[in-house]
Amino acid sequence: MSSATAYKDQGNEAFKNKDYNKAIELYTKAIELDTSNYIFFSNRSNAYSLLDQHEKALEDAERCISLNPSFSKGYARKGFALYKMEKLEEAIAAYDEGLKID
Repeated sequence: MSSATAYKDQGNEAFKNKDYNKAIELYTKAIELDTSNYIFFSNRSNAYSLLDQHEKALEDAERCISLNPSFSKGYARKGFALYKMEKLEEAIAAYDEGLKID
C-alpha cells in the first residue's frame, strides 16, 4: 500500500470519527503524494462541505471531476457545494451531469 493510500485510509477513519479537520489534513497529505487520485479530492471535498467550507469543497469537486469525468460522485460533491453556496441553477446542472453518468 502506498503511503498516499495509507493517509487516505487514516483520513477515512478520522472522517468516520467526525474529526473532519483531521480528515482534511490527512487527505491533503495523500494529495501531496499523489495529485492524480480523484478519490482523495472527492473525500476532502466531502470533509470541507461538512465544515461549511463550500468554496474549498467546490474546488476539490471540480478537481475530482477533471481527473475522472466518469466518477458520478464528483458531480454530487460539486452539486452539494453549489447548493450550499446558493447557486441553485449550477447545482442542478452538476447533479444532472452526475445522473447522466450514473
